[in-house]
Amino acid sequence: MTGETREKIYENEHDAVNDFIERKEAMGRSRRTLNAYSRTLKSFFHEEFPDLAPQDVEVRHIEDYVGALAARDLSQNTKRRYLESLSSFFGWAMKRPRFENITGNPAAVVLEEIPQKYRERPDCATWESAKKIIHNIAEPRNKAIAVILAKTGCRIREALEIEHDDLMLDEGFIRLRERKGGSQTVVPVDNEVEHAIKRYQLIRPDDDSNYLFLSVRGNRVNTTQVQRAVRDAAVKAGVMDEGETRFHRKFTPHTFRTVFTTLMRNQGMKDHILQHIRGDANNRTMDVYTRVDRNDARQEYLECIKSLDL
Repeated sequence: MTGETREKIYENEHDAVNDFIERKEAMGRSRRTLNAYSRTLKSFFHEEFPDLAPQDVEVRHIEDYVGALAARDLSQNTKRRYLESLSSFFGWAMKRPRFENITGNPAAVVLEEIPQKYRERPDCATWESAKKIIHNIAEPRNKAIAVILAKTGCRIREALEIEHDDLMLDEGFIRLRERKGGSQTVVPVDNEVEHAIKRYQLIRPDDDSNYLFLSVRGNRVNTTQVQRAVRDAAVKAGVMDEGETRFHRKFTPHTFRTVFTTLMRNQGMKDHILQHIRGDANNRTMDVYTRVDRNDARQEYLECIKSLDL
């Protein structure tokens, strides 16, 4: 799925659904969240149950939908995400008097029966493995991206969305503007991140694009290119075997996030600062009441982060 497709908002034949999407957009939900809502609701009402109105949806319909998802061999967590979108809609609609015919949340009933599965940390998710991989990435652009992933714990999409205006390297910060849930976070970085970015800027294509990381054609780098670079470096470094597909044995760009989190916790970083740097969406409410001073965060970050020996 391309970045443009991930941000598309789908129209629905039911006014209640369109109203739900519009209200969520007005409340500041990100385009990607709105895409997930609208795409799932379109799939449910247009494809699976084209003759079913929202007020007529029952638990059995949701169960049938889960069966259809299971037939596509989707993971349990993926099925949960689909149901979470449906549950968000019904939970919202049943609290609005104008939708008085929607009196329950059948998706929430089924959602309770599908527990979320948590994967164990990959065996190779160590700081030493991360160092070996980064040392085996020769290309400056991909190396800079990997350094950012390892030293901020950000998601790959967040790193690839960095623009020139987001760099505050003289102050020791980078702004991550496309965090999960649509928020922005200014996160601390150290000298190794600064040097990796500046080294890449020396060979960056001369292009007017605002994005920092560009392909040879001047477009924003896509995730596949970075995934391939990390995989090849992991194999070359002996961290994983060629063709490895088992979760606990492979190293991906997202594994850097696990490595960073483990390192920071082991080094004693305060939870609210770690959550702030990671951009954890489920801790947004706490952040309203726990203000994180960026200079305090940077001081603690520098005390906890380790060197990649670049």
